[in-house]
Amino acid sequence: MVMKYLSLVILLAVLLSCGGRQQGDDQPDTTALSPATSSETPESNFEVFRKRFEQGIDFAATGNEPFWRLDIDFDGAMHFSVLDGPEISAPTPEGVKALDADVTRYAAETDQGSLVAQLIRQECIDNMSGARSEYTVRVEILAAANGSPSTYEGCGRYLADMMTNGVSDSGLHGKWTLESINNNVLNKSDFMKGLPELKFDMVGKKVTGHSGCNNISGAIEVKGHTIDFKPMISTKMACPGMEFEHAYLKHFTGEVGYRVEAGKLHLLVSPDSTFTYTKTN
Repeated sequence: MVMKYLSLVILLAVLLSCGGRQQGDDQPDTTALSPATSSETPESNFEVFRKRFEQGIDFAATGNEPFWRLDIDFDGAMHFSVLDGPEISAPTPEGVKALDADVTRYAAETDQGSLVAQLIRQECIDNMSGARSEYTVRVEILAAANGSPSTYEGCGRYLADMMTNGVSDSGLHGKWTLESINNNVLNKSDFMKGLPELKFDMVGKKVTGHSGCNNISGAIEVKGHTIDFKPMISTKMACPGMEFEHAYLKHFTGEVGYRVEAGKLHLLVSPDSTFTYTKTN
């Protein structure tokens, strides 16, 4: 009889230990922030980048010990969270660029506390996964509940740079043919080489193509909903209608807004002018 009761006690203990960690209990769910178990660890899973990019996140950063995460939507909000620590969300402010280094600073104040994120253009190697990123990210927070600031450092990247093959028709990668300017449809016969083209190489971070006359090429960097065009190189061939080329090419400098939808690329080259391209490759 004693053995029978002992067996029942042991069985009950095993069942309780198995059931005590089920989803839905009062145990805190830390998988979203745990680097060891999370499928949300961005530096090791392309699908995580894809999902977050589709949700509107433009820049993502993470760090370890403790594990933290920063998401920035440049047209919306930035959100910082740390494992077993504070969590702060704030509308994304205008970035302030340093004068003497390739650093952009985003500083915000909320009821939750202050959040300052510095995006430093310097290679960063994740000390857990070994993944390389172009940006070192430093985050300083002062939670309203705490009396002293905390600083976190890790790695980050612009998610559009990862989308080399397009994401749900949202990717730049590939060849685009100019279709219209401000809804005015262009005529192929007006150009010696046909309608102007742009080919974006998101792996090499460059753009090539032609203006309908001369070939063009240059480096680019995609930052959220803008393309930062570096100085373009152009051949010097003379063609009929060169005034169009001169007006066209002057727009490919600095940061240009863009959006991709339904197989169309819209370059917002000025407040009152839009170039619309069709995906051709």
